[in-house]
Amino acid sequence: MQITKNHLAFVEHAKRTFEANPLYETFRHPAYGDLLALRMGEDRDCVNVYELGDEIANFVQQMEPCPMPRKPVRVFSFDMEKQLQINDHKGGWRQESTEFLGHEIAKNFSRLTIELGKADRDKHEITIRCANIANFAMMIADNEGEHL
Repeated sequence: MQITKNHLAFVEHAKRTFEANPLYETFRHPAYGDLLALRMGEDRDCVNVYELGDEIANFVQQMEPCPMPRKPVRVFSFDMEKQLQINDHKGGWRQESTEFLGHEIAKNFSRLTIELGKADRDKHEITIRCANIANFAMMIADNEGEHL
């Protein structure tokens, strides 16, 4: 198959859509016919393009159900990741004590409580504190817990 201008325009449209919507994994648009784009790669920075053909069959209930986390959980996980990236220079949490991590939760919770008590709340600050609390809780679970 030869790459056409339509393919290149589709890739550009898919790229803009993926950049504007970090949670999207697939992209289709009626203007491009049967083209389908998938966000791929370890860093999710690649676009694979497929041209769809005839459906063969829909094989239902072939696997154990594995639903995606709810949208608020997925969106918040990106906030958590941003906060982790800001602190990457600290080298991780494997060597941190549970007491230290618990103290960090308490410190962030105290700051969150102060912010929530203000008449003119800073929503950005609230999200930072909540993401930090969740990250420190995740670190404790990663160091000490087991998956449910």
